[in-house]
Amino acid sequence: MDTQHVPPRPQATKQATTSPPADYTAWRAARWNEIAGPNGKAKVVANARITAREARSIPGVPGQWSITQAGALTVAAPADDNVTVNGDVVDGTVEVPSGSSLAFDGGRVGFAGGADGFYGVVVMDDDALTRSGLSGIDTYPYDPAWVFEGEYRPAPDGRRIEVGRLTSPRTTEAILAPVDLAVTIDGTEHVLAVLEDMPGQRLIVFTDETNGSGTPEIGRWLVLPQLEPGSTLTVDLNQATLSHHHLAPDVFTCPLSPPSNHLPLRVEAGERALVRTTQ
Repeated sequence: MDTQHVPPRPQATKQATTSPPADYTAWRAARWNEIAGPNGKAKVVANARITAREARSIPGVPGQWSITQAGALTVAAPADDNVTVNGDVVDGTVEVPSGSSLAFDGGRVGFAGGADGFYGVVVMDDDALTRSGLSGIDTYPYDPAWVFEGEYRPAPDGRRIEVGRLTSPRTTEAILAPVDLAVTIDGTEHVLAVLEDMPGQRLIVFTDETNGSGTPEIGRWLVLPQLEPGSTLTVDLNQATLSHHHLAPDVFTCPLSPPSNHLPLRVEAGERALVRTTQ
């Protein structure tokens, strides 16, 4: 895949640098660790949200998972299923506290997190990374012209936005959107809805004019900090990332961009595609 320098957009006043700043280099290393490290997303073979009192299964994972009336996560399984929670074999129904470590047959491990009736269960297999052939992430060259100052603007209390989700078949979901991000690019202000698909995670899912050619058709992400409305923050589009959906489409049913989150310009910054070694 071509990773040569791509000319900056005509409006840019700065040229891309061949020596990115140290904080960006550190961020790229942390990003690769997030994908391929000990708990990397590329090793995830199951990823489920448990929010209902009715017991449900997780594809490929033993046990029946549910939420108690008090809002705690539980799993029910016979001892023969070899499900362990914090080192103890499950035989019947047990509570799974937030932060619990899980283990299953085949060397698979996992963890559970959440609170108050909203939990996530993640299961990982170290061999999944090798099977995927993933070897890197292709990016545009770092360019300081894609770094801006943004502002969080208040949204109506409890606002939710109907957003498509990458399930098969596609579904929609009303996702919490607690604030908007206002950012001015080349003299034009853009106001983008900030999603909170998981508690504590603020995320811009956006599309731009590179989608379908230089970047994926479904758009990209920008992870943002938890700040109060009225706060200013750095918006670094060099840190635009690919959706986790590209790692494992059946596992990560990520949200799509709200229609209002389209930038009518070519954002030639950030991640472009996963790089895989041919097996």
